[in-house]
Amino acid sequence: MERNEIQGYVTDASVAVKWFVREEGSAKARELKQLFQAGRIDLEAPSLLLYEVASALRFHPVARFTYEKLGTAMNSLAKLQITREPTTREWTTAFTLSQENSISVYDAAYIALAAEGKRKMITADSKLITKLDSLKTRAELVLLSDTDLGPTFHTATK
Repeated sequence: MERNEIQGYVTDASVAVKWFVREEGSAKARELKQLFQAGRIDLEAPSLLLYEVASALRFHPVARFTYEKLGTAMNSLAKLQITREPTTREWTTAFTLSQENSISVYDAAYIALAAEGKRKMITADSKLITKLDSLKTRAELVLLSDTDLGPTFHTATK
């Protein structure tokens, strides 16, 4: 199955951090990553994912990363090649989403990639979903905990 024939998703830092830290939801997050690596789904994220994950790992309240382990984690994340720069249209959508929903441009950038790419965004950040005023925008997001990663992976809608 070619990548353009499989379902694509946008993932944010709240999911990617769980690839490196054992915490609630990390098993499901790692399973999502494995589906990507097996070619069963496609994942993408804006390039800011790298910086957000690096910061989250550096300041994680429980996991303690040495500088060497932090560098290894970031190299591992970069090798996945899921990040890219948003297009002008995606930036415009991100700015609009940020203003209309009172969310950061950082969060809006992920949602914009999903919206413009006709993909779902998978997040572990339940607070982000509650901040969204637009039902249409909320429909673009799926909580990691609500995903069914079985043989016919799909995202549940609640």
